[in-house]
Amino acid sequence: MGDQDTSIKTTKEVRDRLKTLASERGTTMNDLLEELVTRELTEEEKEQRAQYAMEEIRQMTGVTVTDEARAKARAFLEGLGRESHAA
Repeated sequence: MGDQDTSIKTTKEVRDRLKTLASERGTTMNDLLEELVTRELTEEEKEQRAQYAMEEIRQMTGVTVTDEARAKARAFLEGLGRESHAA
């Protein structure tokens, strides 16, 4: 193992699934894990992207998106998600 390598404890079932997925994709378990974790954004990354998008909106339209508007939009989208899961 190199200087940056570490170990992660997991169940045999998870390890075996990772091994199978990596094999099917012609990659290593390490590369597969890296791909999977880089796909998912942290809360900070999500907020940074939202701030960037709101700045883009402001620059293109002159409209400033308020925190209240963001909260309403988030609640609306969450409601849509609940409805689609209930269907």
